[in-house]
Amino acid sequence: MPLTTDPSRNTELRLFEGIAFAMFDREHRVPCFVTWAALIDRAAKDGTRQTDVEGTFQRYRLKIEQIASRSYDRGEDRPVVRTEQLTPR
Repeated sequence: MPLTTDPSRNTELRLFEGIAFAMFDREHRVPCFVTWAALIDRAAKDGTRQTDVEGTFQRYRLKIEQIASRSYDRGEDRPVVRTEQLTPR
């Protein structure tokens, strides 16, 4: 079953690590994460500021959440979105 967006839309920036965010499987909160490298690589491919990881996260939040949801459906309890998923070569 696909995860749904946390209504609070809260995030936690972990400097040089990535951004933590939550999604929900019905009533169950699922911790998710997107790596710093994934956000920087996405920004580089787009030609946007690589230092604005939060801006990149917000621009790609829907796609990041879709990737996390698919990973969860495949059995990853705490989905982590990586470069190869967010910016395929």
